[in-house]
Amino acid sequence: MNNLRLFLLMLFIALYCASQAQTNLYFINRSKHKIIEVKTGQQLSLKYKGYLGQPEFAKQTVTEITDSFIYLGVDPELLGDLFKKSISNNPKFIYKKVLLKDIIAFRRMTVGRQFFKSSMMIATIFGTGYLLTDLYQKNKFTTLETLGISFGVGIGTSLLINLVLPENPKCFLSDGWEVTTGTSMPKL
Repeated sequence: MNNLRLFLLMLFIALYCASQAQTNLYFINRSKHKIIEVKTGQQLSLKYKGYLGQPEFAKQTVTEITDSFIYLGVDPELLGDLFKKSISNNPKFIYKKVLLKDIIAFRRMTVGRQFFKSSMMIATIFGTGYLLTDLYQKNKFTTLETLGISFGVGIGTSLLINLVLPENPKCFLSDGWEVTTGTSMPKL
């Protein structure tokens, strides 16, 4: 009797764990021998076919992955009326439900990449502020010239950061990439 209870308990635990297994998204390129794994909570930049077949872009956090869809952003229906009204027109809070077969191109954004880009932007802000105060103290330039130099340096370094760390999709499915989902890493 105790063995039967133990067996049933172990079976229940195994079934529970299997039901809680997280589905991940895998982009596979067999010719390059590469697999890119995307988990819930990671940022993803996508180019996909919209409702009328036109290309659309989205850069957002992956909130759910199913066998045929990927959900980007938080569903406003889950947030309630107060939040729905405040985020409805804000492009940072977009919510997209994308069919996996409609994906044209992608780029996964790792936490390290996001942290490095944010750090570089913050350093640019402080560096530009330091340059501006230094130029003001030396009085070699007029106020307008100083502001122009400061804006030029700030915008130039910001453009350079975006050139070095772009966020647009870079891997196209037409180049041999395929999309699949699963709970474990597929084999090449």
